[in-house]
Amino acid sequence: MKYLNKLNEDNKLIIYFENELNSANSEKIDLEIEKIITDDKHYNDKHYNDKHYNDKHYNDKHYNVYDLIFDFQDLKYITSAGLRVILKYKKKFDSLSIINACLEVYDILDMTGFTNFMKVTKALKEVDVTCCKVIGEGFFSTVYRLNKDTIIKVFNRTSDAMQIERELKLAKRAFILGIPTAISFDIVKVGEKLGVRFEMLDCMSLKNCFVEDEANYDDYVNRYVKLLKKINNTLCDDNAVPYMKDAYLNKVDCLKDDLDIANYKKIRTLIEDIPDSINFIHGDCHFKNIMVQGDDYLIIDMDTLSRGYYIFELASLRASYIGYEEDEPGNCERFLGVTSEFSSKLYYDVLYNYLSEMSEERINKAKSKIELLSFLHMVWWTKLNEKDNEVRLNGCMNRLLNVLPKVDTLII
Repeated sequence: MKYLNKLNEDNKLIIYFENELNSANSEKIDLEIEKIITDDKHYNDKHYNDKHYNDKHYNDKHYNVYDLIFDFQDLKYITSAGLRVILKYKKKFDSLSIINACLEVYDILDMTGFTNFMKVTKALKEVDVTCCKVIGEGFFSTVYRLNKDTIIKVFNRTSDAMQIERELKLAKRAFILGIPTAISFDIVKVGEKLGVRFEMLDCMSLKNCFVEDEANYDDYVNRYVKLLKKINNTLCDDNAVPYMKDAYLNKVDCLKDDLDIANYKKIRTLIEDIPDSINFIHGDCHFKNIMVQGDDYLIIDMDTLSRGYYIFELASLRASYIGYEEDEPGNCERFLGVTSEFSSKLYYDVLYNYLSEMSEERINKAKSKIELLSFLHMVWWTKLNEKDNEVRLNGCMNRLLNVLPKVDTLII
């Protein structure tokens, strides 16, 4: 067995296991683990031998190791004797976790219930996408066609497997409630990045459908709106799914120092007065996050899934199709792969189709309300991700302040 003999910056001690953990070596390995964690590099001996110092204090502030991690990347098999070793240290270190467990070891831990009371993550399979065709691309991820049966979504901005797992859980929750969502079958490693694999036969992005099949533009718009309404009309009482209203209140609070007090209070009050709702909001449902497979539209990006009033959905669409282009001509072609004229036309066609039961006057009023939230989002997003982009920051802020006097409610 090998181990990391110094703490990393997060005060974590990682112990690496090799070959097997079984009845023949479990006692020896237990002693080695004990020696590692009681080494004076990691532990204050005077507390270890104190008769009043019991298990519940084992991970006390005097113990320099706050998180103990067992890395099973090179462990091929584990028996009940090995499981007892893990259980011993789980009792002493409540934060103990296991990483990089191979499928066979993970299945043993799962079947014996260990995954129910401690964090266990599987080893990630490595995938090479060097020669794969890009079929979708956005700010946060790129989608590749691995083969005729499989696509992979590679995350450009996160290497946090737990964040990706959260998105996958949201996707499964939405799927159970009837949202046409592509369900992944594993997380993989792509170079230094993480990705998710989906089994999807003969699919293409909705964006490519619009570009390559112009004759059926109206049909694609109709089906697109049908998908949006399906999402926004679906109720979810799962409190693990956040409220979009809370997210927007946080956005305006983040901009408090950039707004005068009267404008800050008005915007915040407008958002507070939006009706509470448990309807699904996707929050980023542009045409590159939708795959078309035959007659089915499947969503492959669910990290912004939340609940709320449908104005939030329409505001996010305006930001995607129009917002970035307003201060950066050419952004639509670089990010969406279409002209700004096409992108703007698509947004308004979708908007009018979505609100088709309303009068022209009511739709025009709705535009200003949607724009206000869209401008707010754009200022917040730019400040968070591209804080040096003063052109966009100033442009979006000016548009936000110009539309604010026209809006006295965000209820459409």
